[in-house]
Amino acid sequence: MNEKLNLDDALVKEGMAYAEKNFLSENSHLELDKAFINKYYDLNGKRVLDFGCGMGGMTLWMAKHYQCHITGIDIDRHHIEIARMLKAKHGMNQVDFLLQNVVENPIDEKFDYIFLNDVAEHIRPDYLVPIFTQLGKQLKEGGVIFVSYPPWEGPYASHLNRIIPLPWSQKLPEFILMPLLKKRNIRLVGESDLLGEYLQLNHLNHSMLKGIITEAGLHIERRLSHSKVNRVIKGLNLNFWPFKFLITKEIVALTVKP
Repeated sequence: MNEKLNLDDALVKEGMAYAEKNFLSENSHLELDKAFINKYYDLNGKRVLDFGCGMGGMTLWMAKHYQCHITGIDIDRHHIEIARMLKAKHGMNQVDFLLQNVVENPIDEKFDYIFLNDVAEHIRPDYLVPIFTQLGKQLKEGGVIFVSYPPWEGPYASHLNRIIPLPWSQKLPEFILMPLLKKRNIRLVGESDLLGEYLQLNHLNHSMLKGIITEAGLHIERRLSHSKVNRVIKGLNLNFWPFKFLITKEIVALTVKP
């Protein structure tokens, strides 16, 4: 048992392996995010904030591939500690990892880029507008907020694939899903379990996000909707009915309204 983290050694090992794969491999669940960044944005010489950095895999990947200084923040102390362990292991001194809630304690700094990779769907609904409003204030002129997430209509929005390998499992009737989830529930590498994480999902989709960012004074500069269709036909951006139910990941780039 790692008493500092209050996690058993197997969970610490799992967390390190998961984050390290996201850091070192191009073949991970963040491969679309990485390709999107490489295609459209140059982080070299920029100040970057990785909001909800988790265990730091994506944060370290950006620091490795671009000459930039990055701050990763998260509210889960286990995630931050594992991120720091991974930083030390690989000697990535251009990265800072902070345990911080930016709504309650904003960072007094402005950034060229702010990233939320698979984070926005986990934020409490009443926090979404305050968080995006605050992040908009922390953008430098011409800065971009990058958001990626699996939309609620899509096949993998439930985050339950590890225990219920069924696409669109969030659409199962509650009287079927909840007993199944409680029976197969597992501890996560963090301060929650899978049941708790599922219940905290805010059911984010593109329509909901548009309303949030409009209220926060932001607008969409660029959008990519990646769906199961793209496995067969590359380059299509199908995000209208009925194809929206096939979207596995939405990626949007946001800027402050002029």
